Amino acid sequence: MTRQIAAYLITLAVGYWVLTLAGKEKGTNQKIGKVIGWIIIVVSLFGPLCLAACHMKCGSDPVECSYMSHCPMEKGGMPGDMQGMMGDKDKK
Repeated sequence: MTRQIAAYLITLAVGYWVLTLAGKEKGTNQKIGKVIGWIIIVVSLFGPLCLAACHMKCGSDPVECSYMSHCPMEKGGMPGDMQGMMGDKDKK
């Protein structure tokens, strides 16, 4: 979760950087740069809100929302469609 928050903060900084660079341009480049900068900023602000909503939803039953609960490797074997990829020498 810390990595996700750090990624959102980096994205927010990039959006601000694009916005400041766009302010130095003129004409169409300025308008396009400002639009792109604001889009990056808005998306980076929605990320933590979605993350918080997910954690609030999963607070009552964390097992249901864990990443490993849906993992096909959890049972110790490979998924059926990947078994043929390993070749005959790897089968036991």
